[in-house]
Amino acid sequence: MAPKVKTRNEDIEQDEFLQAVVIADSFNIRFGPITTKKPRALLPLVNVPLLDYTLEALSISGVKDVYVFCCHLGEQVREHIRKSKWQDGGTPMKVTALMLDSCRSMGDVLREIDAKSLIRNDFILITGDVVSNMDISQVVKEHKDRIHGKDKSSVMTMVFKVAQPGHRSRSKEDDVLIVEEGETKRLLYFDRTSNQSKFKKPAEIALKHNNVILHNDLMDCHISICSRIVPTLFTDNFDYQTRENFVKGILINEEIMGFKIHMSIIHDKYAVRVSNIQTYDAVSKDILARWSYPLVPDIFGSSHGERIKYGRRHVYLSENVTLARGCNLQKDVVVGSGTEIGCGSEISDCIIGKNCKIGENVKLKNSFLWDNVTVGNDCVIDTALLCSHVQVLNNVKTGKGVVLSWEVVVGPNVTVAQGTRLMSEPQKDDWDDPNLSFGADDAVSEKSLDATVVDSHDPIKYGANSKAYEYKQNVDSDDDEMEGVCLDKAWGVSSSESEEQVSDEDSDGSSMDEMASDEDEIDGRSLGYDEEDGEDMVDSTLGFNLKASMMERNTAFYQELMDTFVRANSEKITDDNLTLEINSLKHAYTVPIEEVVHSLPCILIDLAAHELNAGHEVRTPVTASAQLLTKYQKNIDRYSTLLCKYIKNNETQLAALNGLGDYVLRNSDLRSKLPQLVNFLYDADILSESAVLKWYNSTPFTPDKAQRHAFLKNLMQKFVDWLKNAEEESSDSDEE
Repeated sequence: MAPKVKTRNEDIEQDEFLQAVVIADSFNIRFGPITTKKPRALLPLVNVPLLDYTLEALSISGVKDVYVFCCHLGEQVREHIRKSKWQDGGTPMKVTALMLDSCRSMGDVLREIDAKSLIRNDFILITGDVVSNMDISQVVKEHKDRIHGKDKSSVMTMVFKVAQPGHRSRSKEDDVLIVEEGETKRLLYFDRTSNQSKFKKPAEIALKHNNVILHNDLMDCHISICSRIVPTLFTDNFDYQTRENFVKGILINEEIMGFKIHMSIIHDKYAVRVSNIQTYDAVSKDILARWSYPLVPDIFGSSHGERIKYGRRHVYLSENVTLARGCNLQKDVVVGSGTEIGCGSEISDCIIGKNCKIGENVKLKNSFLWDNVTVGNDCVIDTALLCSHVQVLNNVKTGKGVVLSWEVVVGPNVTVAQGTRLMSEPQKDDWDDPNLSFGADDAVSEKSLDATVVDSHDPIKYGANSKAYEYKQNVDSDDDEMEGVCLDKAWGVSSSESEEQVSDEDSDGSSMDEMASDEDEIDGRSLGYDEEDGEDMVDSTLGFNLKASMMERNTAFYQELMDTFVRANSEKITDDNLTLEINSLKHAYTVPIEEVVHSLPCILIDLAAHELNAGHEVRTPVTASAQLLTKYQKNIDRYSTLLCKYIKNNETQLAALNGLGDYVLRNSDLRSKLPQLVNFLYDADILSESAVLKWYNSTPFTPDKAQRHAFLKNLMQKFVDWLKNAEEESSDSDEE
């Protein structure tokens, strides 16, 4: 009987389905403003949605079960999967789309996976914008052999591809320095280079290990083989927001946690992530040159509803294409079905979608035209991206790096400057709506809509018949896979030119140490303090003595607390250790616990302002920008567990609300944003509904505090009304 049981277990292990988790959200705005209407995973790459390349890569690797997690505009992703071939009964791979609107990072997604217990065995973790023709199952087998053999403590195997610095498919924002243990392929060090010239850690590692290999010639493919315990580790460590956070956390705490990470290097296969427009351009050219075979237009593209013919010099033509006499398709060109190209037009290094209309004597070079684009006569378009339904009228010229988002109209007879990004309607700041109703159905007037426009421009600037407004990209330093500056400007620029730009930027002679010391300086005024404020002065705009109505704070304690959070953020200090440091500061400065609670929500706002000011010589004041509010919300999510240790009952919640009230009174630009600031804490379950209503209905005794409270109640009116309406609707539904 014993041999039969053993054989049965072996058969069960062999029959395990290979699972994959696809993150169909980048959690950044690298492709703005394009991704305001369509998620990155569905953007067309050589006329095929990006997500289809990722799913095809999993299919050829033998994956049987795929979970696609959708966040931003996730309903579009779900609809795309519902209509795809993966829903047919004859396909061997099952694809399930799951909506996670509340997730703001890869870490949130993996914590949700752990909560739902979706993973049964080792799985592939991949983003929904990866193009790969490698057999990932071989890396999975290598990972399983390792954990079932010599090294059971391995929790992840990361896939890297050999790509020398300067390779066109290697984005500078993804440049990493890696140290590998030669015999075991164990990852010992992983960090982004960010133009650093000195690395202390690799030298220490070399002294501890005999056989180490230092790599700066590897590109992260963003493909990982994960053990079942990985989602649980994300749940146990809420500071793990990205895969990079996870990798660094495991490497730093390897001796404590007992887990290891290994790596797999590919040489002769293709695997690249489309992380920005630079890599979008590079991967598109690689597909045309057939480096990604069989994921090429005439094979993979033909499987998506149109037949494509492959010709000389990498020219791909779909059916029903109309080419006028005298037009010239030079090299590396894709033309979608239903497209018409006029006489005298010259096209090279371009990808053109379906049903486009190209006029006469047009010069297209190194550009991307999606579906239903119209280009008038005598236009010159060089290194540009034109989204669907864009109209370029007669005699328009574009500089390099121009992006025309959905339904933009430019022209006639204009020149669009280099690097310009245009959208068909004025850019709006989602946080600046004065009529934010927190779920109510109040009508928004035209006047209020006009107030939300961010730096709009007269569309006449781009032609008499234009419909175009400038878009300004807000770079978020907390993006999933990046902590530096967005490098989309490298699109269309040769590697030698980009190196010259970097050297020119660094020619001022400032060292990295000097920059770091500048970043660590925090002006007291940025923390909301002004030591020269008069003690008994009445603020004419408020009608009461500002300082007399506020809690007296220990400025030195607040500054030290701020420094502690800055260091905790940069060094990834755990919540338990941070709690010990906060308690030590409380005793060292002999401040009451109420002052600690009073300060914590305000610290997270100042921490957001500090992150926005990082790298800038001039410190800007705290203003109610969308970036500040977004970072503040992320800080709350990051430190929600710690906040709940201090803000845990009605009394402490009232102190936290009063702290936010004092903060917005000191910083007038944030007064209108008090409902949003409180709402973030409410959504994170740090503030309860009963505590907010109790604070709202309370009556202070002193005149100044009463006037202060009345002023803040007026600011909070809409949020409180929303809470009351939500409570009434909930009670009505319970009665029904």
